[in-house]
Amino acid sequence: MRKIVVTTAAVLLVSGCTGGSAGTSTSAPSDGPPGAVAADAPEPGWRLATLPELAGPTSVLWDVVSVDARHAWAVGSEAYSPDQPNDTGTPLVLPWDGTNWTRAAVPAISWHGRLDLVAADSPSNVWAVGSTAAATPEEQVTHVLHYDGSAWREVPFARGDGESQALITGLAVLGEQTWLVGNDGSNVIIKQWDGRSWRSHQPPAECRTGGTSFGGMPNLCTVTAIKAIGPDDVWAAGNGAWQGFKGPLLFHWNGSGWRTVQVGVNNDESSFRALAGRSSSELWAVGDGGLAVRGGGGSFELLRYAPPGGALPDVVTDHAGQPWLIDNSPTPSASLVTYRTGGWAGVAAPQPPDAVGLSLHGIAGTPGSPLMFAVGAADLPTTPRYLRGVVLEYVPDASTGSRH
Repeated sequence: MRKIVVTTAAVLLVSGCTGGSAGTSTSAPSDGPPGAVAADAPEPGWRLATLPELAGPTSVLWDVVSVDARHAWAVGSEAYSPDQPNDTGTPLVLPWDGTNWTRAAVPAISWHGRLDLVAADSPSNVWAVGSTAAATPEEQVTHVLHYDGSAWREVPFARGDGESQALITGLAVLGEQTWLVGNDGSNVIIKQWDGRSWRSHQPPAECRTGGTSFGGMPNLCTVTAIKAIGPDDVWAAGNGAWQGFKGPLLFHWNGSGWRTVQVGVNNDESSFRALAGRSSSELWAVGDGGLAVRGGGGSFELLRYAPPGGALPDVVTDHAGQPWLIDNSPTPSASLVTYRTGGWAGVAAPQPPDAVGLSLHGIAGTPGSPLMFAVGAADLPTTPRYLRGVVLEYVPDASTGSRH
């Protein structure tokens, strides 16, 4: 699933000469038509969901997950004031029961901040990750919550080895294994919950400092998203730089170690931001500059999409295995885009009638069902500009518009 599009998470890749590929090679990509749009664009039934009243002046939803037709969760924050960024904002969880979105009771929280990520594999195994609001990164603290089907509780997350400055950008859940990825300065964070405690993993050798990349900079990687397909089959995404390579990367866990996987793009300063797919043979990865890659069987195909905003924050595959991604424009406005034979085709996301703009941050499919959700925030016609969290629902036989 996705991750957090935060500028500080990007690898600062410096320009320099190019060299041969390093790490695990894959077949060269075949460029699809940039920004191609299929003639028979779909007419999906995306509609605004009815939500409980969210506390102002600003509320935002950052991520969403769905495990079946009656269980989904959206996370974010409410009661945030742009005038008081360091001591406002209340973490927010909205569960869906197949009919209605409601507000979840979360454990007593004494910190201000937000929840950025949510992942689950059943109605009784839901995880959320967020952080405190703070004036500097050094003051931020990561918080991890778990829902066991009856109540939410906070799961201890070690802060003695630099995690208080960590930026957690990806979350995946599969059975008793929960994965967190991110970056702490120039260090890659890969942590695995084994049912009792967090276990730290070493990133691939190319990512560790000690070598030099372009311009004499240390070797460097960022990891921004993670997708768990099996206990010994986990994928992560981001980018990296070392001598002879700089560009978007995938990372693969085979049960014993992590390795880098190149997708045929080199000397490129883009990064993957999100991952989707039901198996290793049908992976999708998207990121900066309309970067979109389809992979399987050890090879990858480049199918760039050309969004006005340049960044694709999230992607998901539906019950038929087709990708859907979010395209945010600077307006702000949002589209929901899918790939069919002939290219990419999108539809404008509906926005509340009183809104002057809309941005989407997360999208989720439902196993065994065509139902999908997307979350974000609508821009309100206020001065200063405030936001209100929104959820979009996709039901193929529904007409667009608000649901009452």
